[in-house]
Amino acid sequence: MKIVVTGASGNVGSALRRHLDFEDARVDVRTLSSLRDAFRGADVVVHLAWAIKPADRQTNVDGSEHVLAACAKESVGHLIIASSVAAYGPAERWSRVDESWALTGIEGNDYSAHKVRLEEMVRRYPLPCAVIRPCGIGQASAAAKIRRWLVSPLLPPKLLPYLPIPLWNDLRLQLVHADDVARAIAAIVERKALGAFNLAAEPVLTAPMIADRVGAARLPVPYAVIEKLAGATARLGLQPLTPEWVRMADQAPLVNTTRAHEDLKWWPGHDARDVLREVMTAMGGRA
Repeated sequence: MKIVVTGASGNVGSALRRHLDFEDARVDVRTLSSLRDAFRGADVVVHLAWAIKPADRQTNVDGSEHVLAACAKESVGHLIIASSVAAYGPAERWSRVDESWALTGIEGNDYSAHKVRLEEMVRRYPLPCAVIRPCGIGQASAAAKIRRWLVSPLLPPKLLPYLPIPLWNDLRLQLVHADDVARAIAAIVERKALGAFNLAAEPVLTAPMIADRVGAARLPVPYAVIEKLAGATARLGLQPLTPEWVRMADQAPLVNTTRAHEDLKWWPGHDARDVLREVMTAMGGRA
């Protein structure tokens, strides 16, 4: 079986190497002709290539359209697309949504808007396709990139555990390990599964749980204050977390993973608390 992967060097792609033998497409997804060459004769294509921060429309939207078009032209038998819980619209705070929830995204977030657009394109193409919608994905090897997205470059990593973490009271967060996402993709390939699959590990992390696992004090700050502070400090270049990403953390819904359990026989091998601890340890913090 010939399996071709775009974005094979990324967070999920690097983990997928541990579960599947595949060919790295090694082409710019913004170029349709090169994708056709890469996909020719492929039984399965896994599309992981994505620009997260900053979100780049040419890569995320135009590039994904090229992937879909190339798969259609080369008659690829099975396409697996990496979407995100960010494609879902907000829901009641502590409820969990299944794969039928509205794909309206989080207002004002380009990453979310691009995932919504991706899902719209997938529905337009008559391809045998599976879509994964994971929550936040972590592993130790991605810690450096995650740190660049979240933490001020002015802050030495060794100081992380000794500073209070500003978190709002009703924060809730789902995480999943990159290795578990890779196992889900492998199961989709093996079972030739189609349709959408939410992916997340237990438990849902709350603000006190996050602070406890990081090993730092929690500074309770209202959400509105954190959003405004993020905007002011990001504009000054003091830290990289912009309001659109704070909004994402606050509004992205919790997901139900029953379909992945039942249809893929998939259960995460990593507890969400352990995912956080692994990433924080690799970032240089105490966890």
